[in-house]
Amino acid sequence: MRQENNLPKVSIVTPSFNQGSFLRQCIESVLSQNYPNLEYIIIDGGSHDDSLSIIHEFEPYLTYWVSEPDKGQSDAINKGFMKASGELVAWLNSDDYYLPGAFEQVVNAYQINPHSPFFFGDGFRVSATGEVLAHFFPKNSLTFDRDALVMGLNYILQPSTFMNRHCLEQIGYLNVELEYGMDSDLWMRLSALGDPHPVDAVLSASREYAATKTSIGSFKRIEELRRISMQHSGFEMTPGVLCYLLDTLYKFAKNNENIFPGWYQEDIIKLWEKTGRLMAQFNAGSDGFPQRSP
Repeated sequence: MRQENNLPKVSIVTPSFNQGSFLRQCIESVLSQNYPNLEYIIIDGGSHDDSLSIIHEFEPYLTYWVSEPDKGQSDAINKGFMKASGELVAWLNSDDYYLPGAFEQVVNAYQINPHSPFFFGDGFRVSATGEVLAHFFPKNSLTFDRDALVMGLNYILQPSTFMNRHCLEQIGYLNVELEYGMDSDLWMRLSALGDPHPVDAVLSASREYAATKTSIGSFKRIEELRRISMQHSGFEMTPGVLCYLLDTLYKFAKNNENIFPGWYQEDIIKLWEKTGRLMAQFNAGSDGFPQRSP
């Protein structure tokens, strides 16, 4: 890699609260990038597990860290953003991790397109133990379509996304009122400034397990996503949010077959298929990922 003074600074913010079982791998994935112009910030919410001992172990390599109560994940991340000074800024939740070479891939893209509001790549979906479940983009080439995004088709993988700090400051960081869809809202606001730059590489691993907010949010998460999409699209209900709703209903019915008969699940699938055809009107496949223009 080139010398530090020729490279943009990369600022990484890790919010964490009682994630000691994952935190070490997260930190090591940042530091093992061996990126010479790195600013690493950890915002801990006052953990009472072994998180602080892990942070102390890596303290010589950290630019800044703090452990104090916060008002939620968005508030913690925003604290880190306000400390960040890099041209590129990202947040990496403490249960996720970067893959080797991620920073180099993103920096190369930034040097090609330094005015892009953000850069997003592919990633792995992994289990709590780190077992690879699938590519996030299973059969699609990375591409961007803002109409699909504001229609609630959230195809941007948060830990594989790096932002132009000047654009981030311009739109005003994360909305602290949001609990589940703050990343979707952020991508919508950033993309209003211009198209992001897709990075066709696997950059991160996103952990999926029962205790994650995405897994436990259920209908509360869907309602928040509906409000976000409505704010940006003007529609009360969008295809992407409807797909989230149908997915949640199907899983709920499947787990309660003593209450919901088989025909109920079949009707959900039929409606899902109709919604998939509707998504095609927004340059998206039935899986919610935008399609590359022919």
